[in-house]
Order: sequence, then structure tokens, then C-alpha cells
Amino acid sequence: MRGRAAIFMFHDLVPVERLPHVTAEHRRYALPPDEFRAFLMASRLSARRAVPVGQVPGELGGLFFSLTFDDGDASNYTEAFPVLREHGMRATFFIVPTLVDTPGHVTWEQLREMVSAGMEVGSHSLTHPFVDGLGPAELRREFGDSKTMIEDRLGAAVRSASLPRGWGAPHMETILEEFGYRVFCTSRVGWWHPGDRPLSVPRVRASADLGVERFVAIVEGAPRSLWGIQVVEAAKGLVKRCLGRRGWNWLRTPFLRLRYTTEAR
Repeated sequence: MRGRAAIFMFHDLVPVERLPHVTAEHRRYALPPDEFRAFLMASRLSARRAVPVGQVPGELGGLFFSLTFDDGDASNYTEAFPVLREHGMRATFFIVPTLVDTPGHVTWEQLREMVSAGMEVGSHSLTHPFVDGLGPAELRREFGDSKTMIEDRLGAAVRSASLPRGWGAPHMETILEEFGYRVFCTSRVGWWHPGDRPLSVPRVRASADLGVERFVAIVEGAPRSLWGIQVVEAAKGLVKRCLGRRGWNWLRTPFLRLRYTTEAR
């Protein structure tokens, strides 16, 4: 069987007692810290090791997994970083440099500490826009200027980036190559196989409803462990193509509000 590995996508780690105060739009990206800890504890039983996503192109056997975080939420430092150090694991944090040092986000001082401890920091664009409507010059600014800014502040090379807001743009790979990116993480669900295009890496969103058992099965590359998630994402992708970005957001927002309001009762 062809080697395969999972790249997991996290965002914010929010204690259970605070979840009712999280907006519906952000709630789907919030994971309780205890569940994150449970994921890491269970994954330590695997023979596979966690590697920063910047190393993925060089991993030829597929016997690894990667943990990535988007947005640079403050909890990346206060909640995720201590647990990663406790378990001796490395992860990749994709940040928006114009949001660093603003309320609710990590600081440059914290990021320097994380880099010193072996964590990877990559770009999540300069201003966190929907990139599907941007032209080449704007894309160069988002991923070129952000790369320069992060490298200047942290004194470490930026080799990886991730897609903000889930809607891709034409010419992305060519522009990313111009700036020397080795890896670009998308929101597409799937496995990484050695030899796949490193500037179009699929990921698996690590949500609360994933569960520890399935998380470990995906870490291990177990057959059919992604099928259910891929079916749901394929259906969503079809609706997105039919409705477009604005139509999809118009449909999704009230659904999320209803879902999380119902769960809170």
C-alpha cells in the first residue's frame, strides 16, 4: 500500500466553560484543551512521529503526522504550546503577522520562545483575506510581505504557508514558488502521499466531534478512517461550487447559529 500521512489542522483551544461565549462562526474552530491533550496522549502510542509541516516533502516513507494551527490565536501559546512541550512534540503555527500583538492573538515574544523550543512558524497571509478575489500583485503582497515580516521579527526562515478562509486562488503555486515556500497547506481533506505536490497539501480538521479513536486511526493512516469526513466535505464542496462564496456564507451562518444554540440548551 502506498505510504500516506495526515496533516491535522487546529485553530483555537477554548476551555469548555467558555465555549457558550464563543460566536457561532468561531465555535466550529474551537477545541477544548482537554481534548487536545487527549489527542496527543493517544497519538504517543503510535510508532509515527509528529513533524513540522515544513519537513513533509522530505518524508519519503509516510510514517509521520503533522499538527498545524491556523490564525495565531492566543491559546496557541497559553494552551497548545505547553502540552506539545510536555509530550515532546513539534507543530507548525501559521500566523497573520499584522494580527500578532493584538488582543486575542500571540505576541512576537511568545513566538520567539516557541521557535526556540523547536516549533515552526509559517505564514497565514498578511491580512487574512479571502484570496479567491485577489490578483497576482495582491497575492504577492499577502504571502511575500508576510514572509519577510515574520522572518525579520523571528530571525528564522519561513518555508510554509496555509490558506486563509478556505477559498483558493489561481496562480497560487507559481507565486508561492517565487518566494521560496516549500509547503502550502490547503483546506482540502485528504492524505498526504510521498511525491504529492507540496504546494497543495490536504489537511484534516481536528474538531471536538472527531473523537480520540478516529484521531488515532487517522494518525495511523488506517484504511477508510477518512471516508466519512471526505464524503461530507465532497457534499459541501458541491454546494459551495453551486452557491459561490457569498451564497455559501449566507447559508452557513444561520445554520451554525442554530446548531450551537441548540447544543447549549
